[in-house]
Amino acid sequence: MATIEPMSTNKSTSVNLTFLGDIAFSDRFQELLEAGEDQFVEVKPLLEKSDCVIGNLEVVAFGSAQNMLKRPRIGTSLKALNELKNLHVKLVSLATNHFYDNLEEGFLNTTNKLKELDIKHVGSDIDPIKAKDPAILDVKGWRFGFVNFVHTDTHPSLPDDASVHTNFFELEEVVSQIKRLKPKVDRVIALLHWGGKTDYGYLPHKEQLKQAKRIIEAGADAIVGCHTHTFQTHDVINGKPVYYSLGNFCFSDIHCDGGVYTVRESGKKGGLLNLTFFENGKVNHKVNPIYNQNHKIVLKPTLAKEFRWWQTYFEVTKLFPGGFALYYWGLKRIEPIFYYSQLNKISVSQIALNKLKKLLKLK
Repeated sequence: MATIEPMSTNKSTSVNLTFLGDIAFSDRFQELLEAGEDQFVEVKPLLEKSDCVIGNLEVVAFGSAQNMLKRPRIGTSLKALNELKNLHVKLVSLATNHFYDNLEEGFLNTTNKLKELDIKHVGSDIDPIKAKDPAILDVKGWRFGFVNFVHTDTHPSLPDDASVHTNFFELEEVVSQIKRLKPKVDRVIALLHWGGKTDYGYLPHKEQLKQAKRIIEAGADAIVGCHTHTFQTHDVINGKPVYYSLGNFCFSDIHCDGGVYTVRESGKKGGLLNLTFFENGKVNHKVNPIYNQNHKIVLKPTLAKEFRWWQTYFEVTKLFPGGFALYYWGLKRIEPIFYYSQLNKISVSQIALNKLKKLLKLK
């Protein structure tokens, strides 16, 4: 188990932490970073102001082979990973569905690079015991404990003989780890890679609401989720913020096995989450919307209106039996239409018109 030092008695009155969604310095982002381009110049001033930046590292470095059970697979270079330092990241979560894309060699290349950059990681490790260890960060005299889990519904697709281990999401284990950690730190934050049942959706799955309640009741002071590639709605449970998914911080089209997995338009929208913790237990939370504009991550305040619309829809959906089932039904049928529209550069209204003409057997 990780060694935990005594808590500091010299604490500031408040601490603010900033969280980044899925970080993938792969494909086009890797090319641009290696060429010396700064794709994040607009958001860096906000990160510099934060007391600590935490990110979900969705990509690991390349090795000499890949996990052929996983599709799509992604990877990056050690040179591109240097950008984490420029983003002021102090901790990355590695319990993801891509942590084993480049097998043990790729994982070790990554963790060795993180050590060189003085960046901690949590959630996955060569040692199965260490994979379950929390990460402890001392920030302005506050001791923050982080636990990190990946849900199987995100499809890590691991071979039976995988030599790297991860912290799989099992609710009772999540609760147990939080309860053990709680007395040893000032605040506990759960970093969850989950939501595979609502990929590309703006609302979480109904079961996640119940899971979040249990996790907060166990002692978590915040839940920060990733994986869905969309910025999802949030909850406040017992005064504690629950962000189900922050969306992508940076993600490029994936080139894998001769095919291209195009980033959806919804996957170009994300949020920088800022949590401010106070001594009295209060937690303030604020989101700065971001957008992937031709591989430049820019601030886009106008997205706040869209995020608020989905938040209102979420609050209303919670009030009606069957509201979530209706949303899931629509997600499976409507979201692919928008994706088809994006890929083929045709409006949704034109798609509907073409469908109507086909039904009416009109030319």
